Amino acid sequence: MKAQPEEEIDLSELVIREMELDDLSAVFSLGEKLFTAEKWPSLYRTWDEYEVVGFFESDGEFCYAAELDGKIVGFALGTIITKRKNAWVYGYVVWLGVKPKLKGKGVGKRLLKRLTDVFIKHGVRMMLVDTDSENEHAIGFFRKNGFSNEVGHVFLTKNLQRKKRRRVNSLSPPTKKSHSHLKRSGIADKE
Repeated sequence: MKAQPEEEIDLSELVIREMELDDLSAVFSLGEKLFTAEKWPSLYRTWDEYEVVGFFESDGEFCYAAELDGKIVGFALGTIITKRKNAWVYGYVVWLGVKPKLKGKGVGKRLLKRLTDVFIKHGVRMMLVDTDSENEHAIGFFRKNGFSNEVGHVFLTKNLQRKKRRRVNSLSPPTKKSHSHLKRSGIADKE
């Protein structure tokens, strides 16, 4: 079977603009397709409606949408970080997502450029971004766009759903005898 030729997409009408209230649903929906637990099981941030609404509400001037033909095809959500007793202001790219068929076409680069420009206007001296260590596409993208000085960071997980091996007796309900000390103290209900 022959591979289909890649469809030419005209990006001359692509608009990068500040997100609007009406964009929240489309941005959330796109993010749901991009940031799945199956693809990124140890993603330490959770993509949900609160994430999008929270950034829009608290850091709206750092939330951008990429629009093409009236549809949201990408987004960037950022924030500014200041530290006490530190003159530096940091711009943090928290989420950056582009519709899969438009990856590698310059949409992410334009979103990042707009966010960078706004960060500079707000006095940011350094931008930060993080991604999964296995997300080679994102790492390559950020390197191409001037990010460097990779710092290793370890995230540990603990599976709380794993069943512990217990003896059958420990799973049986408590007996009346086991509550006798509570009855004497007046804690247990009278039977």
